[in-house]
Amino acid sequence: MNSGIFPPRVALIGVTGYGAIYVKLLRERRLKGDFTLVAALVINRSLPAASEAARELESWGTRVHEDAESFFAQERGKIDLCLIPAGIAWHARLSVAALRAGMNVLVEKPLAGCLADVEAMRAAERETGRWIAVGFQDLYCNVARSLRAEVMSGALGAIRQVAGVGLWPRPLAYYERNDWAGRLRAHGTGVLDSPLNNAFAHFVALGLYFTSNRWAKGSDIQFDETELLRANEIESFDTAVVRASGGGVRYWFGYSHATRETQDPELVIEGARGRMRWVYDKGVEWQEAGKEPVRIPMPDIFAIRHEMLDAVIARLRSPLAWICDTAVAGLHTEFICKLHSSAAVREFPPELVTRGDIGSDGIGVVVEGLGQALLKAYAKRSSLASTGFEVAFRNYSEAR
Repeated sequence: MNSGIFPPRVALIGVTGYGAIYVKLLRERRLKGDFTLVAALVINRSLPAASEAARELESWGTRVHEDAESFFAQERGKIDLCLIPAGIAWHARLSVAALRAGMNVLVEKPLAGCLADVEAMRAAERETGRWIAVGFQDLYCNVARSLRAEVMSGALGAIRQVAGVGLWPRPLAYYERNDWAGRLRAHGTGVLDSPLNNAFAHFVALGLYFTSNRWAKGSDIQFDETELLRANEIESFDTAVVRASGGGVRYWFGYSHATRETQDPELVIEGARGRMRWVYDKGVEWQEAGKEPVRIPMPDIFAIRHEMLDAVIARLRSPLAWICDTAVAGLHTEFICKLHSSAAVREFPPELVTRGDIGSDGIGVVVEGLGQALLKAYAKRSSLASTGFEVAFRNYSEAR
């Protein structure tokens, strides 16, 4: 930390949307005394939720700014760590501005929505001598770090395959909640919003984190067969089955927001002498050949977020403390960018698409039979088309 001040001086950009999660995190940590929230940027204070959050922060003694220009000008040199839970389109420009104002950064995942933004962020790190940490929260979990060390030691043998699946139906409001949801570009830059770059990005990043030592960069990944599909009226895709390979590891990812069924994500790492199965919010099953399976509990999501904050605060104390930096997070962005270049986004036949009740979230777009077909493809690590799902036999319309 450049100032040598401890506890560190922290700032927050954004208090609504995912920013509300950060407000909750800071509220839980406020009395611990390991940092001081000295400033915040709230550009939408006219909204009731934002106004309420701003008043709460002010009651803590936090300086609240209402435009970015005054925030960066007045807080220059006064902040050690800036938390940026902003939309994907703003990750690079806000992170670069924060670095140039003398701040280190914790930006929400993903790192960015295009490679040009990644390079701009890395260039600003080199220019300023500050760093960017990325909020792939599961990677900061001590359990995840320990398991990766076991995988790297060869406890499961040579890793052969990574597979992940998840079905999280999303209501119509999900794609109406901001001006970049479901978009490929917004505000003059790439966002590539999709299940793999947003809701399920944590699990794709985990799969890469456990195996990316086998290949040097995202361009080393080859996509064998890619199915990018949409049922919602969006630019990007809401459903994908992705098969790829790199460094001798095969990858299979299947995720959707357009199913009636719900299945929380899981990730399986398969080696020559064992396997690991990570199930969201439940724990890990570790199985080495010839041994009884071991069940490893995981902290809940709120505890993991606290571990993430602990990690970035530790980095302020020591340059040797681990963070998910732009090198680690950049592999995910490279993967996503190459994924989009591997295939066009195509539409489900309209006769398969309905609007239906998806539970407590209300009404969403549903592709009938898709959930079962995706789970069948996952079991076989196959394409969606090979399951016999009706969409396989249709001529898709070209991406709009």
